[in-house]
Order: sequence, then structure tokens, then C-alpha cells
Amino acid sequence: MSGLVHEFSWSASRAANFASCRRRYFHDYYGSWRGWDSRAPQWRRTTYLLKKMTRMPMLAGDCVHRALAEWMEGRARGRTASEEEVTERAIGWLRTGYRESRDGAWRARPAKFTHLAEHHYGEAVIAEEGGRAAEYGGRYRDRIRRCVNQFFALDGLEEARTVDPAAFLALEEMGTIELSGSKVYCIPDFATQVPTSDGRAIRIYDWKTGRPRKADRFQLAVYVLYAREKWDARPEEVTCSDVYLEDGELTVERFDAEEVERVEERIAESMEEMRALHFDADSGDGDSETFPMICDPKSRECATCNYRELCGR
Repeated sequence: MSGLVHEFSWSASRAANFASCRRRYFHDYYGSWRGWDSRAPQWRRTTYLLKKMTRMPMLAGDCVHRALAEWMEGRARGRTASEEEVTERAIGWLRTGYRESRDGAWRARPAKFTHLAEHHYGEAVIAEEGGRAAEYGGRYRDRIRRCVNQFFALDGLEEARTVDPAAFLALEEMGTIELSGSKVYCIPDFATQVPTSDGRAIRIYDWKTGRPRKADRFQLAVYVLYAREKWDARPEEVTCSDVYLEDGELTVERFDAEEVERVEERIAESMEEMRALHFDADSGDGDSETFPMICDPKSRECATCNYRELCGR
């Protein structure tokens, strides 16, 4: 067994998971634990395999994030790739991931190779017959092109594209802070600081390849809290932007100290709810029935869930 220890932690995505479906939350954070180990029970290995699956929208989004991060890293090394080069890199990763999934490369190493839920469940959108798979893949190639184009075209991103790399604070890196005795994970897509006449300003950008969601502003508020703890930043020094790349929309948000305190209280409340069901998956299997499924088996959450086969849906 590895030296990893099962422990409770919090992130905005984990909290959203907990709120949307407790059963999926169980599979993600408890049932799949140690499933990467060949000596684990088969049910854990199966759950882990399903956890590592993705879907084409998420794969395309990940390719865009990786390509933009690579472009930023290239700037830091003195090389600035063209828009066309960034686009082709991202589309290349999408094609590679699709082939890995279609050809079953993930069976040997599920954490290494892409495994699409569309392939796993034989969804009609990915059928090779009749050109449906080509049409489906083309949809996400086009999405990548639009997203990369908007990154380079949006006037509101001029500062992000040209800021001195020496001022970078975060670039697709997982960071942690501690609140209420537990780790809080954050992954700012891009954060930088710029000098001002009276000190500094911190800019945090969250790249979005999908549509706006109600939870997006809360995610930005969590980043301000993270900036306060990680970089000793006052909330008034921090400006956050949700960048909806496909549509070319950019929203700018600021948060005062009072709102950040409310966010901290909300996180503490969320932690309390999650801790009420928490158990040590290193010492026991738990009971999935204490993490109930959502009521509607025809919901969108169920229709796109990785764990459909475990829930009989």
C-alpha cells in the first residue's frame, strides 16, 4: 500500500458534488479510495476506474486549460507560441485522448490514459456508424478553436497576456490553505500581481469553456479567501475574472472583507455537513446507503454520471 492517508478536506468542487448527489460523492471520495492498488477489493477497483473517466466536454476544457498554461509557461521561458500553435496543441491532445479511450489504452493504466464515459456506456453520440462520432468530435474541436481565439482576441485579457512572467503567482497549480482544522484545496487557473501607485493589485482569472453557472461567483470568492491566506492579500487588492472563452464574455468581480468572511463561514458550515458523514476509508468500507441517491433517475445528473452502472441507472 502507498503512504497516502485518507483524510477529510474541502474544495468548492467537492462541496458542489456533495450538494448535487451524495451517492456520487461517496463513490468519488470513499468507494474509490485505494482502488488504484491491485490488492484492493474488486468493487473498489471498479469504482476507481469509473471515477477516472471523463466526458468530451470536460476533456476539451482540460485541453484548453493545458494549452493556455503551456503558452504562459512558454512566455516565462522567452518563447511565445502563435494562436494557431496553441490551437493545434489543444486539438492534438483531444484527438489523442479520444483514441486512447476508443482503443482501450486505459484498461492497463486508468490514471494515465483517457477513458470517456461516452465510450464506456456506448452512448449514441459516439457511434462510429453514420458519422455521428465525427460530428460529435467536431463539435469539441470547434469549441477549442473558439476558446483559444477568444483568449487571444479579448481586450479584457490584454494584461493577462502581457504581464511580466516574474509576477506570476499561480498557474494551474493545486494549492492548499487550512480552515477550521482542515485542508482547503484551490487551483487558480492563473493569478498574477501588478504594481500600483499605492502598492499592488492581484488578478485572478478562471478560464471557462462552458456556460455560466450560479456557483461561479462563489468559486471566485473562495479564490479571494485563498489569496488572503496564501499571499497575505487584502480583499480590496484582489480582482477576479470569470472568462467564458467560447462566448467571449468576461465578468469582473470584487469582494470586500465582509463578504469574504461570509464565504469563510459558508465553507465552515459546508465542512460541518460533510464531516457528519465522513469516515476513514482506510479502516472501513462505510455504507453507501448513508449517502442517498438523488430521487429522479431521469435527471441530467444521472444521465451523465460516471457511476450509472453502480447505481443501476
